[in-house]
Amino acid sequence: MTHHQFLRIKKLTGKAIIQVAAKHNHREILAEMGAAQGGHIDLSRTSGNILLRGCDTAAGVAGMAQLLMDAADVKPLRKDAVRALEIIFSLPPVTKIDFRRYFDDATQWLEQYFKAPVISAIVHHDEAAPHCHVLLLPLVGGRMIGSRLMGNRSKLQTLQADFHAQAGQRYGLIRQTPHKRLSAAIRRQAIDSAFDVLEANSGLDNSLLRVLVEPHLINPEPLMLALGLATPQPKIKGTFAGIMTKPCKPEKTVGFTRPKPIDFGAAEITEKEQSLSCVGFDNSAQSILPVIELHDDAIQDDYIRQRDADQPSGYWDESRGDFTKPIVKASSKQQVVESVHKVLGRSTIH
Repeated sequence: MTHHQFLRIKKLTGKAIIQVAAKHNHREILAEMGAAQGGHIDLSRTSGNILLRGCDTAAGVAGMAQLLMDAADVKPLRKDAVRALEIIFSLPPVTKIDFRRYFDDATQWLEQYFKAPVISAIVHHDEAAPHCHVLLLPLVGGRMIGSRLMGNRSKLQTLQADFHAQAGQRYGLIRQTPHKRLSAAIRRQAIDSAFDVLEANSGLDNSLLRVLVEPHLINPEPLMLALGLATPQPKIKGTFAGIMTKPCKPEKTVGFTRPKPIDFGAAEITEKEQSLSCVGFDNSAQSILPVIELHDDAIQDDYIRQRDADQPSGYWDESRGDFTKPIVKASSKQQVVESVHKVLGRSTIH
């Protein structure tokens, strides 16, 4: 059985974030424990969790991080400073891979790759799929360099490639090809075709059917699969050679439409009338304000847990170490089938 490699990495910010993250990893958050409390952790399997690195309490993990920073004489960090990197290695629910050995090798690779202290590594076997949480203190050369250590998209691609070569490949894992997100037009076309099928077979009111299918607009593929319909694909216009050799329109001249002498002898402009606008542009042109991008660190104050089981695996982008889809709990095929059958009051759709 072939599996894809899953390696996720996230920057953790906030004064107490290391202890908060470690509390989840050490199963110290009561609200998460047991289905009766609305959690997703199977208490009967928690004893199978494995501590690979670090202390056995969240407070101990946070204390170790502080000791290491104090020993390196790290100055007080800014509020938005990256205090840790959390890396998650994950395997499918059903696998023949020795997950303890795999996660131990993955953690060793991580230590050698970043050359920074791993303050905690815990394997969880009490959720849907076995996975390992690793907390890495981004302390290198006496400095905390979390953002630089994580890097940009290019560095993340390099990280994924190195992990595959050094660890994932040894266990028969393959690299995931990023799923191409369907355009809004294609998704609308899919929803309309699903609506037509349900309209012809269910006998339900059109307004009710529209209410049922519209929530699937963000990801119509499970609904299309449940109805036995093929998801529309974008049309490719022309061949690659034709596109690349297509004649281009001549470039438009920006500014003056006719040659001007260098000294502009005929154009006498007094100092008071001289405009401060760009040459060749009308004074009425509106100024364009710079666009300021807000990064995750600037807008995310709370620590939010995301489960891989809530994400469609086809949308995993290994170059980012994350999913390309919005954080929306995806309905499984069976859930879609059951909801459609419940509304239609029948076992099959013809």
